[in-house]
Amino acid sequence: MSDKDESIKYIETNFKVLTKADENNISHLAPMKLWPAQRHYLLNRTNRDVVVKNRQQGFSSGVMAANAYHLFTQPYQRQALITHDQETSEFLFQTVQRFHKNLPDKLRPKTDWKSGARMRFPDLDSYIYIDSAKSDNLGIGHTLNSAHLSEIAKYPPRKAAALFADISQTVPAGGFITAESSPKGRVGQFCELYQAAKMGEVNYQHFFYPWWWDITCVRKVTEKMVFINEEQQMMEKFKLVPEQIAFRREKIAELKDLFYQEYPENDVDCFLGSDISVFDGLTIRRYMQMVQDGRVENNLTIWKDVIGGEKYVIGVDAAGGHERGDFSVAAVIRVKTNEYVARLRGRVPPDLFAQETLRLGRRYNDAEIGVEQLLHGRSILKTLLENNYPNIYYYEDFDILTATPSKEPGWRTNRKTKPIMVDTMGATLRAGDLVSWSSNLMDEAAAYVWDEDVAKKTAGKYDDELDAVMIALQLRNNVPLIASKRYGVKSYARI
Repeated sequence: MSDKDESIKYIETNFKVLTKADENNISHLAPMKLWPAQRHYLLNRTNRDVVVKNRQQGFSSGVMAANAYHLFTQPYQRQALITHDQETSEFLFQTVQRFHKNLPDKLRPKTDWKSGARMRFPDLDSYIYIDSAKSDNLGIGHTLNSAHLSEIAKYPPRKAAALFADISQTVPAGGFITAESSPKGRVGQFCELYQAAKMGEVNYQHFFYPWWWDITCVRKVTEKMVFINEEQQMMEKFKLVPEQIAFRREKIAELKDLFYQEYPENDVDCFLGSDISVFDGLTIRRYMQMVQDGRVENNLTIWKDVIGGEKYVIGVDAAGGHERGDFSVAAVIRVKTNEYVARLRGRVPPDLFAQETLRLGRRYNDAEIGVEQLLHGRSILKTLLENNYPNIYYYEDFDILTATPSKEPGWRTNRKTKPIMVDTMGATLRAGDLVSWSSNLMDEAAAYVWDEDVAKKTAGKYDDELDAVMIALQLRNNVPLIASKRYGVKSYARI
């Protein structure tokens, strides 16, 4: 019998837990029978794991039980369990104590001391340390055999990063690190670790357990239910029963778009909601369902080819072309339908990206091009002007010193225009007015957060495509109703 099978047999034979309150609001002490997600994880866990699960799934208890098996049966164990707050720490510590207290006498290792946060077993020379990530005295400075980071998405952001760095250096390769949580927005250590594991960028195994793995996520069906298409598809794909759909309906009615965070259905849109997100998570979820792969031509992705006689606008956000820097992006929107039809995106030197942008504008019927003026955008504008591109956007302002209007090529993002850009984007997405098939655009929108009153990208994320699309939307909204000449360049009617 493998160690994993042995641990499961030991847990279900010897550990006891409190059951969830019954209909009379009474809990009972009962043998621990692992739920599907608990059992699956214990059979498949590795030395480095990051796990997304729904709230109150009992997952933490399963990890604690596996670690407690080693703690009670093997010598020289050094274990740490860190939660997001003191109340949860105390609750989970009581669970470990309950495991120990209800063991058969012959299996129960002796303890020589215990406190509100520690238990030690002298005959095994082992101990467990439990604390909250909010603790002022939290510090891990010694070698650990296992570390369990429970609800890590709820840790204070700075503590989460520092603690994870500390833990990762104190658990040797043969030890166990389990970072598990329900999601809480596309921000912070947990989301970044999960995404990195999913992409194979770190040596962590990622696990995702949707809400229907939780056997308690059911509700009574009191009448014949009529299922909408989405529900029928879920029932067929995931083998769900009406009682589970009834639970889903109840929770969506209670939580609205937060349902997809608290009760994940996939490991993409569960990270979309956050109390500091700029754009609505449920709206982004709808757009994620529309995502399609476009036709790729080097740095150019095309979802819809140019239509003769149609008018297009292009928003451009340029970068320096550094290998690990920001991307340069040119986003093409069809004026009549507000379809996001094509995108240039790459880490390309500004002079080369300028030539690509020039060709893109000509390809889409001499589209009006609005280039963000800052830094490398000036190189793009210089190339467009030198090549006599016929349709460059000019930013209008009022010169206070000369008391005259001022005009200069390019789009200017500043304290006046940035809120308008963000508000326009938010309203356009909520109304479903933008037709977009870009996965990366939605990924960037989901990682756009409020820092006090300023909208900005999350650390480690990008916003280049988002900025380019927001500029393009401003150009489209400013297209005049009739054809005209503006500052010596051509402008088109929205027809």
